[in-house]
Amino acid sequence: MAQLNDFMTRIDRSVLNDYVAANGKGVVYAKGDSIVQQGCLCRYVGVVQSGYFKYMALNSKGQEVVTGFSCEDEEVTDYVQGFLYDHPSLTSIVAGCDAEVQRVSVEDARRFTIERNPGFVAEVSSNLLREAYCRYLKILVKTPTERFHELVSHYPGIIHNLPIQEIASYLGISRRQLHRIREAESAADTSKCENFKENLSSALVFTL
Repeated sequence: MAQLNDFMTRIDRSVLNDYVAANGKGVVYAKGDSIVQQGCLCRYVGVVQSGYFKYMALNSKGQEVVTGFSCEDEEVTDYVQGFLYDHPSLTSIVAGCDAEVQRVSVEDARRFTIERNPGFVAEVSSNLLREAYCRYLKILVKTPTERFHELVSHYPGIIHNLPIQEIASYLGISRRQLHRIREAESAADTSKCENFKENLSSALVFTL
């Protein structure tokens, strides 16, 4: 699956990834295990070897809201609160399935990365701000159907790799809304297929 976190593709992460590869420890997380709980300091940064992690926060009703994902070959950490500022996390990072991570301590990774690439913090900060702003605009301007289409067009495998409920939460809609959107898509695809068959049959009859 293509990387879900666009900002990672715009950052030179080679120094960090090389450090994790050389010094990291392989850790297995069972589904539901957390790397960090909301309100606690994130102690680790790692690269997902298998499985995926979801970033979650509680809303005013005490319901879990999915704010992001880290999938295979992506870094998993609290970049903003933990890696950049050493503040308590505003989200929990939880294994969405059994997963394996090559991880190191945030403190060691931060020190090493900044020594080798002094502009890394500024680069990460600007790209995270850009991504947050773009997502904010999408929620305000685009309809749920448009947001779903955009997500699927950029990451075709997401429907098959992540639970529907989590995708719906990430899009800011209910599971029922997403189900209706997918049903409408399926009906439209069926209609297109039937129209194609009718046109093909007409063309064959005309040819004969």
